[in-house]
Amino acid sequence: MGLRKKKTMLEQAEGYVEAAIDQARDFVQDTAKPALADAKEKAAPVVAAGTATLAAKATDAKVLAAPVVAAGAATLAEKATDAKSFAETKAAELSGSKPKKRSKIKTLLMLGAIGGAVAVVAKKLQGSSGDNGGWQSSYDPAPPPSPASSVPPVETAPEKTQGDPLSDPLSDPLSDPLTDSDAKKP
Repeated sequence: MGLRKKKTMLEQAEGYVEAAIDQARDFVQDTAKPALADAKEKAAPVVAAGTATLAAKATDAKVLAAPVVAAGAATLAEKATDAKSFAETKAAELSGSKPKKRSKIKTLLMLGAIGGAVAVVAKKLQGSSGDNGGWQSSYDPAPPPSPASSVPPVETAPEKTQGDPLSDPLSDPLSDPLTDSDAKKP
């Protein structure tokens, strides 16, 4: 008879874990999945009815709220205009000058001019694909001038004679006497 070896804690835990996994798998397959499917089937008509009711209530609320919102916006705009004129009047009283009256015609003309400018800019930015507006699609520049005509003719230096004072390197102020005298030495 051989000696019996004891199982380690890890080996014992593996057995317990495998058994727990098998039990959980059986529970999920046999109990949880069928119960979940049954709950979805029972809840589907209730959720659909709730969605339809919610959509109808939202539409009704939108219809009922539209006139109230429009009236509120008009009242708010009127109150804002009154508040602005009151503030301008009080500011003029405090500064001691008359409040400026704005001409409605000038304001209308100014708004029309700004609207026209915006329309022109929008039209320019939008552009049109069919008409190029007179612009050329390609640019062909003029040919460059010929190189022979642009270069001035080269002048040759006159030959130096023996008696010429410029032929003497010491008398030429631009020549270097050290390099010129080294070149003439035999």
